[in-house]
Amino acid sequence: GELKYTGDVLSGMTTSTPLVTCLEFDSSGRLVMGGQDGILRMATFAQDGAKGDGANMVQLVTLTSSPSQTSGKLSPILSLDISEELEMVATAHANGNVCIHSIVDNAVNEIMDVKDNIWNPFGSDIHARSVAFVTYGDDGDACEQNSPSSHCGIVVGGGNGELWMQELHPSRYGNVPNPAAAAATDTEATTTTAQPLFREDSTQQIRPNHQGPVVTMASRPGGILVSADQYGLLRMMQLSSGPKTASKTLYGLGGYKVWIGDVCIDSEGKRLLSDGRDDVCVVHDFSSDDDSWDV
Repeated sequence: GELKYTGDVLSGMTTSTPLVTCLEFDSSGRLVMGGQDGILRMATFAQDGAKGDGANMVQLVTLTSSPSQTSGKLSPILSLDISEELEMVATAHANGNVCIHSIVDNAVNEIMDVKDNIWNPFGSDIHARSVAFVTYGDDGDACEQNSPSSHCGIVVGGGNGELWMQELHPSRYGNVPNPAAAAATDTEATTTTAQPLFREDSTQQIRPNHQGPVVTMASRPGGILVSADQYGLLRMMQLSSGPKTASKTLYGLGGYKVWIGDVCIDSEGKRLLSDGRDDVCVVHDFSSDDDSWDV
């Protein structure tokens, strides 16, 4: 279809226009943006046929400006990922923090305080370079999202090549009831610390490390995660939360002669698309029965 100009997304800001470091659309067409100023924003565009100038075609909402603070200073957002099923956005920050933001109807849903929604496996000297929501089963078993055996978690890739995973507490995504949240009425704020955001003792490092910064990741239900480092190596991993089988790397794909840009998986889990800084896109096709890595 024809591309149409809908206006300057950041027009009308009273402060200086920030550098947008990462962005992602959700299925309803809302655009979530992370800024170098450490602020997460969401833009909602006017419906087709609406009339108005550029400033009126876009509604800009500041989702949050506090979870990434270190000593009162906001840390730049380097990556983000949206989970529409969880109604959450994860952001990775230059100070090593991963922050989880719960959003409902373009606003912050106050279900967690600042201390509860921050995780940092690296320390302040290492960037949290990429982040992804993941769904996986026990001991490497395949599972579908929202199944009784599924687990939801966060994987973060570091500027040092490390990959870390931590599980979200089941009360946050529906497998285990949260009594305090269930008792809240429709009108009162759902602020509760009945259960922590992250499940205790669920942190694991996924080995081996990448040889460079993990610049991008893509996941799909069933525990498949693809990570890519700055120097062009892609790895396919099977994630697991069980004590018998740790998350493991299945295989790697190389061949890029320049830095890699981004990676994504199609909706069926059959094709992997990646691009390099040489303006070349590569499609890895696993759609045949013999070579499929769909689980």
